[in-house]
Amino acid sequence: MGYREIAAQQRGFLLHNQVTEEEYNEAVAAGFIGIPPYEQDQAVMEYVHYTELAKYSYIDAYYRDWLIAFPTIPPEKRHPTPYIAGKAALGIRHFSTGGVAAPYLMITPPELMPHTNKNIGYTYIVDENITTNDWTLVNNIPVENIIPAMRKYYQYVDMDDFEPAVDIAFSAHHQGYSWDEIAWAIEPAAGVWYRDKTGKRPTNGKELLELFFEE
Repeated sequence: MGYREIAAQQRGFLLHNQVTEEEYNEAVAAGFIGIPPYEQDQAVMEYVHYTELAKYSYIDAYYRDWLIAFPTIPPEKRHPTPYIAGKAALGIRHFSTGGVAAPYLMITPPELMPHTNKNIGYTYIVDENITTNDWTLVNNIPVENIIPAMRKYYQYVDMDDFEPAVDIAFSAHHQGYSWDEIAWAIEPAAGVWYRDKTGKRPTNGKELLELFFEE
């Protein structure tokens, strides 16, 4: 498969090891590989080539992030599949996550850890037992399932994050998840907020849901 076909399968991106020096020079001369127009995208050219097929949407940026998490391992050689988790996994699904200061989480099998991009600022979580039940393809991006992604997200909320915390819980219910599943997912935030009338803080996910309902 040629580099143009590879780029077409990868939202217009090419890892450096997916194109030879000769092909790179040819692609640059033809205008196929170029410099992205936005400065924040130019910052990752150290890891990935932008081609004329790149569209610069937020979902393309998430796919690019998944690529450059392992810049020396092409997607077809990533087994088991590493996947985006936590806040980013919710953002990919259009949940309104607010300004919660959660790290960019990537779940990875241990065999890929030596190939992780340690300069990009991601937080890697090693899982020795990744299965296809742990993630779902969303716009061709491997993404953590909603309930475990929520649980990771709620580990980082603080007093100022009440509104997005409530929105995510109710959005999950509207997508068909039970209140019991949601109570488990939000439990890490049980002690963050308190009831105005009593001053008491919820001690578990179900009590926190009650507080959400009151508000």
